[in-house]
Amino acid sequence: MLVLGRAELESLELTWAEVVDVLEDAFRQKAAGLVQNPPKPAVRPRQDAFINAMPAYLAGSDVVGIKWVAGYEQNRAKGLPYIFGVFVLTDADTGRPLALVDGAWITEMRTPGVSGVVMRHLSDDLRRLAIVGAGLQGRRHLELLLDQRPGIEQVRVFDAVPAASESLLERVGDRAGVVARSAEEALEGADLVVTVVTVAIEPRLDAANTHPDAVLMPVDYDDALGSAAANEATLYVVDEPGQYGSVAGQHWSGFREPDGELADVVVGRLAVPARGRRVFLNMGIAMDDVALGALCYDRAMERGIGRTIDFP
Repeated sequence: MLVLGRAELESLELTWAEVVDVLEDAFRQKAAGLVQNPPKPAVRPRQDAFINAMPAYLAGSDVVGIKWVAGYEQNRAKGLPYIFGVFVLTDADTGRPLALVDGAWITEMRTPGVSGVVMRHLSDDLRRLAIVGAGLQGRRHLELLLDQRPGIEQVRVFDAVPAASESLLERVGDRAGVVARSAEEALEGADLVVTVVTVAIEPRLDAANTHPDAVLMPVDYDDALGSAAANEATLYVVDEPGQYGSVAGQHWSGFREPDGELADVVVGRLAVPARGRRVFLNMGIAMDDVALGALCYDRAMERGIGRTIDFP
């Protein structure tokens, strides 16, 4: 079994275009009915912590795997990452484990990668980016969006820790950077909004002060954006209706029903309006992990990267 840690994964030198390509293909398979992606079950060993089991099978590429991923808010006080995880890629023919992969890195990269899929299906000339949450996902989304949309001229960032916002803005190059004093202030006039908080914002944001035709991409369920943001949107899309429905008792209070799923946008079955606020809610699904994990495995095998262990 091949073992790939963070250093090995980074040495694969995957580009954002390659990450987005493989994820877009996964959504095309999903639209064709070729993906098994059951809602992820969760256990909660501690308060403000979760561990999810995330299996999926992509029949179009015949890849299968599972991610076991934990999010512990209290880890920050211990100097530890918020996310830990492992991903296991399995041989679809025999069930034999092929690879054990750093699941935190997979999560770190596939999450903005799905936002990159959204970007490919928008014709908007996006110039003013707002990021709420300046942690790891804020940084990775900034990297992805500046790569995919080099025309971005201004980046406004809010984080509960102002120094984190300042650190993130060091990555914007010669673009205008603004440290916002509140999440609402960060959204002022933005035509592209990403929210990536791990602690819920009170009150939730209604996004009424964004550009009238803004694209909103909450990556944190409903921890940042409130129901008004979705209910007043001209389009409200989710990445996986089954996952969305499975947690409806804990989330989405007052939210209207989504208009459809991202897979339908990717294949053109669901049109994206040119006007009005549009919301793309990407919860993060196992299909993403399997698609990216399989790409990493193939690249590592081609380049002789990683180490093997006898298992079983």
